[in-house]
Parts: sequence; C-alpha cells; structure tokens
Amino acid sequence: MAIEHSESQKYAYLPEDLILQMLEQAPETAKKVSELVNIDEEVVKKARETLSTQGIILINDSKEFTDSLIAADGAQIVEKKTSSDILLALAVGVEGLKEKESATWSPNGHQYYQWQTVLPHHEANPRLVQGIMFLMELSVLARADQEVRIMDGTHLTMILKLNSLLSAHDDDLADEAYVAALEGFLQKQYKKIIPDIPDIIHDAFSDPCIIGMAKYSSSREIVDSILKDLGIIMDDKIFLTFVLRGNEFTKPMSVGQGTKEAEDWKQVHIKTNLPIKSLDQKMVEELNGRLAKAIEPFKVAPGKSSKLFFTFYRPFDEGPVYRIEIKEKLASDLPLLKKMLGSIKRQIIFPEIREPYPQYLADVIAKNISFGMNAVEQAICNDPTISNSKNFDLIFPYRTN
Repeated sequence: MAIEHSESQKYAYLPEDLILQMLEQAPETAKKVSELVNIDEEVVKKARETLSTQGIILINDSKEFTDSLIAADGAQIVEKKTSSDILLALAVGVEGLKEKESATWSPNGHQYYQWQTVLPHHEANPRLVQGIMFLMELSVLARADQEVRIMDGTHLTMILKLNSLLSAHDDDLADEAYVAALEGFLQKQYKKIIPDIPDIIHDAFSDPCIIGMAKYSSSREIVDSILKDLGIIMDDKIFLTFVLRGNEFTKPMSVGQGTKEAEDWKQVHIKTNLPIKSLDQKMVEELNGRLAKAIEPFKVAPGKSSKLFFTFYRPFDEGPVYRIEIKEKLASDLPLLKKMLGSIKRQIIFPEIREPYPQYLADVIAKNISFGMNAVEQAICNDPTISNSKNFDLIFPYRTN
C-alpha cells in the first residue's frame, strides 16, 4: 500500500516510511530470487547427460580419509582515530575434528599470527593491512604439516590482494611509512625482508596439500564452456547443486575453462613498485621476476594450460556443492583426490554448519578481531603517557559511534 502525503508535508516519518517502501518492492525482489533458484528440470537432465557422457561426473567410492586436516582464515581492521589509524591483522589455523585431540601444533609452524601498528591517516592503509593478513594466512598453511590444509578463498583472490599490497605505488598511494610498516612486519614475524615475499608465495602455491575453498563463488567455468548451449544463467556452484548427487564430484579441470576465467588467469600478475630504498633498479627487476615465477604455473597462455585445477564436490544429497581448487599433483592422483574429498566430507556437519568444521571455526575465531581491537584500544587509553596528555581527546574516533 503506497503512502500518501499532502503537498504541504515536507518531512517523512523515518524510519517507518523508508521501511514500508522497501516492503512494497520486496515481492518484485522475491520474484527475481525465484528466477535464480528455480530451473527447468529438462535443462538439468540434459546437463547431467552431457557431463556424464564426457566422463566429468565421478563418484567418490573410496573409504579412505585422514583426520590430519586444518583450515586457515584471517581478519583485518583499520580503526580510524582523530589523530591516526590503528591497523590490526591476524591469521589463525584450526584443526579438524579427530578422534584423538592433538597436544601440539606442527613443530616448524605457527598456529596463529597477529600484527598491529599505528600509521598516519592514508588511503593505502587498508591495502597494507589486508595484504599482510593474506601473507600470514599463507604462512600458517605453508608451515603446517597436516595432510589437508584448507585456504579460505580462491588462489586468484589471494594473488590479486598480494599484488594490491605490493603495487600500492601505482596511484602514488604507498609512502615511506607504508614500506617501513611492511618491512617491520616481515622482520618481526619471519626475520625476512620484502625480497623474501616470493618465497612465502611459492611455498604455499606449490604445496599440493594446500587446497582452496571459497564460501562464495561466481565461477561459470563449466556452464560457459561444456554447457554453454543450454543458456544457464546460474553460476557453476549453484547449478551443479541441481545436477550432482551425494558423493559425486566433477573430474578435475584446469582453471580458465570459461572465457572470463581464461582472461583472468592470462592477465593476473604480482609486481612491486614500492619505493624501497634498500633496493636498486636491478634488484627490483629481479624481485619482480621471482614474483612472476611464483605464480607462473597457474597462468594461462596460448598453448599453455594452468597447473591449478578445480573440482565441484557434493558430499550429501541435501547439502551444498563445494568448489575446491587443487594443484596438478593432486588432480592427477585420483585415489589421493578421493581421500581428500572423503576427509572433507567427515568435517561437514550439515545442516548445522555448511562448510567444513575447521573452516567454520577459523572464520568464527577470526571474526573476533573486533574484541582484539577493543583490548588494544583499552591498553592505549591506559598508557600513562597518553592518559595524562592534554591531547588525550585525539585518540578517540573521528566520529561519534
């Protein structure tokens, strides 16, 4: 029911009028949602026939599994104060469900990292803290020794964010404080320097035990290639929910099957242009060469397929389909792949928890970063040199919460 107002009425009743207008448009929105979640059964039947005929739908008939499994996730926050920005990032690793609880973490690994600093207000601060968070996630995964290690997200997103971290000078964003903060992080956490970043990336991207699982995926690699004649408007993950049955998975295929994805993996790169005083031009070129080499196996080029593969897996008839990114070594070893899928299935407690349990728990822990920031802020306020300062007001937020 539309709300009528006289011409003389200048002010709305907020938020009531606004909410009523939203509800008026809700049926139209619901109709659009319905179009995206309902599909012609004949299209599903044809798709399944096509995929089955081409040997793309496989069954995980293996009973093998391992409970040597972890997931890693991270979080970051920039708290903008009147005088400066407080940056905080963390990454955690969480073990999966197992019969016997572990007493220790991997001997050479770190179960968690945290990093915090204070910088002047700057547009590049979010890029810095987010990039550092992704580096810490990679380090948790690469330094662990579990048989299956879940990276929360896709390899492409990881590369894009790391490139954003290292190329922040593109728009003249990165300054000396930005570089100093990144160098300080690497030195404190790893006793490394910026030229060691390619090693951190390579260690994670070359390890077949590390797989990528994104909670959200817009990938259309299958519907835009093998099933393109069916005119499917859904993404792979949603459409295959109608096609795959419990314990079925798709034959691993290299990323870049769809036109968009092929272009993404053709163009993706990591390159630094940071104003690093300790590096001359030749050293910067060498660093960029090593960064390119770290992701080169994943890139797509004419006559060259990516060595990063993906598979879609549906553990249960009623549960969701998962898109899993895997390295070539795992993709080419079907018994080992089935063992990995079986291991993931044992970590899913559907419908209570939609993702593998350690991935869910790592996400919950990471989201508690706000409590960590509150503790840091309280410690700052309690510092005697600040609490007794005449400029104490400058440590409060720049706006009313």
